[in-house]
Amino acid sequence: GGVIDITARDPSAEKFHAVLDLSLIDSSAFVEAPVTKDLSVAAAIRRSNIDFVFENFVPKNTYSVVAAPTYFDYQALASYRISSATRLRLLGYGSRDALQLFFAHPNDDDPGLAGSIRGKIQFHRVGLELSHHGANGVSGFANVTAGRIGLLQHIGESEQKFDATELYGRTEASFELHRTLRLTAGSDFYGWFLAGKYHGPQPGANEGDPTDGDPLAGQRSITVQDNSVVVPQPAAYLELAYRPVQPFLISPGVRVDYYGEIKDTSVDPRVAVRFEVTPTTAIKGGVGYYSQPPQSWQSIPGIGNPALKHFRALQTSVGVEQRLGDNAKLTAEGFYKRVEDIVVSTENHEAPQFVNQGQGRIYGGELSGEAHWRSDGFAYLAYTVSRSERRREGGDWRMFVSDQTHVLSLAASQGLGRGWTLGFRFRVVSGNPSTPVTGATYDVRTGVYLPTYGATNSRRDPTFNQLDARVEKVWTVGPAKVAAYLDVQNVYIAQNPEGYRYSFDYSKREEIGGLLLFPNLGLRGEL
Repeated sequence: GGVIDITARDPSAEKFHAVLDLSLIDSSAFVEAPVTKDLSVAAAIRRSNIDFVFENFVPKNTYSVVAAPTYFDYQALASYRISSATRLRLLGYGSRDALQLFFAHPNDDDPGLAGSIRGKIQFHRVGLELSHHGANGVSGFANVTAGRIGLLQHIGESEQKFDATELYGRTEASFELHRTLRLTAGSDFYGWFLAGKYHGPQPGANEGDPTDGDPLAGQRSITVQDNSVVVPQPAAYLELAYRPVQPFLISPGVRVDYYGEIKDTSVDPRVAVRFEVTPTTAIKGGVGYYSQPPQSWQSIPGIGNPALKHFRALQTSVGVEQRLGDNAKLTAEGFYKRVEDIVVSTENHEAPQFVNQGQGRIYGGELSGEAHWRSDGFAYLAYTVSRSERRREGGDWRMFVSDQTHVLSLAASQGLGRGWTLGFRFRVVSGNPSTPVTGATYDVRTGVYLPTYGATNSRRDPTFNQLDARVEKVWTVGPAKVAAYLDVQNVYIAQNPEGYRYSFDYSKREEIGGLLLFPNLGLRGEL
């Protein structure tokens, strides 16, 4: 696991810039422009074309697709420069995803799948941020974001509907106390004020219980009406960056979180070190605790257990970075992670439904590399070998449902001149563990067969492998650029199953194939 820090860049304060991109997968538009010498704005919107393509261009007997999902998203950003060191930004953004399937008659294998399957999730947010980067060694920012999120899901007679107000906030300040010492202090807040209802099967844990996928007709249903939940989660953190000598950096820190919905607190100390042995070689390492609350629905009264507490992981890693000249770098790293107090389901989903009685361990290594050549060529490589296991306290270790022994990804791109660019991406990933079905029993109450299972996650699905390729041609027409591209997904038509379908009595199993080949043709204009 890792932390990715992503920020939106400021719109261009120099000139008008616009992009229009049309492809078989989606269409998008983006514009940015200066308004005054201190104010610049940008906006973007995107909408999927998958439903339109499948309905009009894909033969009905080619794919077992009944309906395709639709999505759209948007962003708008305004940035105002108060001074050379201080900036104010206003950001609005949102997204909507929807899917709907219809059944003319109840499903023979699962009468619970009657009527329709439909779902929708959407959110809309607006945020304000003030940032300062001074020349006196002091920098920081403060932001606040508010929004609404809505979720609707129908599966036959099952329904869940939630609407929530969201509130996010973060402040951070960094001070240079000495030329060898920098202090960073911050706080953040996440608030979720939710109201909704739920009718459907008793939710299970996130993994480890294969009966969660049994036919709906054979599962016990619960109903929770007009449930209101408040999820306040404030936190504070401190970090020191101490460099006693130029090649050596040590960064101790601590983070404190309060989980208001379960009235629980975590204190997580951590430390990272980095030592540059030579100008081209560095060794690094870290150890620390990282905590996480249960999923919000796992502590909702009537659905979950309000007495749950947080679970935490002790993460350790050590590695080496090696630069190869000015344009290439290799990194090798080993890691070990121990997880405590994981939330698991109770036996037969009896009250209190969930308990903190799970444990986990993850260990492995990663090799990554990158190289750049000329001004228009690059390659990235990442390979991880790892093992991820879980168990109930005192029980036997088993594979985690998302354990992947090998994960290899290689991407490269090369400019060919005259506006041509050729690139590819190759991936190989071990199949996820799964629980084998060993037989079935007939349930006279519901008229369906219920599967019986072997050892949890004792079988592994086939290895995933896929090659994607892209070719692009760019023409310059006055101040504008026009590009045509072909992005071919699954070039050699690898047979990668995405799941399995069983016969009504579970005596036969067949693969549900993934997308075999998809040539995404697109046109992009840029001004």
